[in-house]
Amino acid sequence: MATHIITDLPVELLVMIFFFLDARDLINCKQVCQMFLQLIRDSTVLQYFYELELAGMADEPLCPLPYAERLRKLRSLQHMRRTAELVPGTSFPQWTALAWTTAPGGLFAQANKEGGIDFIQLPSAVLGVSERRWSIHSESLEMEMETMCMDPSQDVVVVTGWDRVPDGPHEINLSDAGRYDEKDDVEENRREGRQTRLEGDYVAHLGSWNHEHAVLVWDWKTGDLLWESIHLQKDPKEPEHKYNSFDFIDSRHLLATEEKGIDIFVLDRPSTYTGVPAFIRGALCLWDYPMREGQAFTWNQLMSTHKGGCSQRNPAHPFYSSPQRGLVAVVCLGAPENDGTDIWTEVILVPTSMIREWAQRTQTGVQDDDTFRVGSIGLVDWAQWAPYYPRMFRNGRPFSAEVQGMHATFANVEGEELVLDHIDYTAVGGKEVGYDFDSNPDRGDEWDAGNELCVIPEDSEGVHSAYAEAQPIVEHIPQYLVILPDYAILQEYQDDDGDHQWQIFHIAASDSDDS
Repeated sequence: MATHIITDLPVELLVMIFFFLDARDLINCKQVCQMFLQLIRDSTVLQYFYELELAGMADEPLCPLPYAERLRKLRSLQHMRRTAELVPGTSFPQWTALAWTTAPGGLFAQANKEGGIDFIQLPSAVLGVSERRWSIHSESLEMEMETMCMDPSQDVVVVTGWDRVPDGPHEINLSDAGRYDEKDDVEENRREGRQTRLEGDYVAHLGSWNHEHAVLVWDWKTGDLLWESIHLQKDPKEPEHKYNSFDFIDSRHLLATEEKGIDIFVLDRPSTYTGVPAFIRGALCLWDYPMREGQAFTWNQLMSTHKGGCSQRNPAHPFYSSPQRGLVAVVCLGAPENDGTDIWTEVILVPTSMIREWAQRTQTGVQDDDTFRVGSIGLVDWAQWAPYYPRMFRNGRPFSAEVQGMHATFANVEGEELVLDHIDYTAVGGKEVGYDFDSNPDRGDEWDAGNELCVIPEDSEGVHSAYAEAQPIVEHIPQYLVILPDYAILQEYQDDDGDHQWQIFHIAASDSDDS
């Protein structure tokens, strides 16, 4: 009997099979043989969907443009990312410390001083999006807003605040049963870590009251409180490092950062709701974060606020920002001992697929000794993961990071410059370093020596940096940078009258009319 292999199949049939694969699988297929590589490259449709996923975008099926034209527009976006410049624009008032949020597609929202919400659609020449501004007026929201998040694709905005009982036909109360009392220094605490995140049917809130740190997760469509995780701070004089940030990977996995690690929670929803939230005191898996020798402090942050999908998609546009994220950007702010002024920022990019695998191994007890080791208590030691993934160093603060697909955008202020770094993970990531973990017990020293282990050089392939003159930074006062990938960076600053403003820096291709 004749033996047949997959390459014997007709090209048309192979292309149809490849349509069922995601970008990660297509990358593997391109490495199988020259035939597969050429086949994927020669297929305009396959190449479009392959590059689309890696770029963090999703196809608009109603768009009438042929795939060749869609691919051309997608590569125009990729060109903009590789050649981006920061173009200073106008400024507008910042009304509150934490009650602001972003969404894919360049949408920014913040609470205003009348108690309503202002929305700004940032423009993008390469994506064909114009600027637009509108507001929800104060009579619609009678509450002191604390945090907010939104998902325009579901037409939902979630705001948290004090002493508000909804009375409108489209409002749902996400109650914590009045457990927490407002503190006298609540305005100061609001800058210390209260956050809200939205993922599908779930909305999660991180808060701290009277040295008690809690993550609460609701079903926003029903108002049911499904999960809660609480950490008690034993010594009130110690810094509040328990759960200073958190984020969803997807609707089943939630991350929360603490002083020396990142907890991975798996949210398995029960088939029936009993009216009592599931209590999750400890994480399923602790993702240990590296501490460098001579480091005075560390402050780990999960930076992304860019969740949800796009609203009112335009069929004339071939693609739009996807809500799927292929990476997690962990940002660490630190300083050497006895020198709190020399602030540095470190960002490590980790694929979400790896984090899901860590959680699965802890659940099933399956471990792979040849790659990453999950300990008996679900601990992923930093030396078993951090040297595998690319990281970038910058000096100074403030800082921010966002991800789209397998692309990441960093921003920070170094001296008088605003710096934007765009990273293509497919070009800089996934490369193992030349260290034998078993025979090199001093690998921690290798990490510290010159900061060379997995550091991405600024001139690397897949890295593009842009610079602009930043607004002056006020020392010892928390200030924010907000990234709207492919659209703009917003820098918080104080004007001459002491009022807080947002300065817009548009992201444009260096050879465009906007630059």
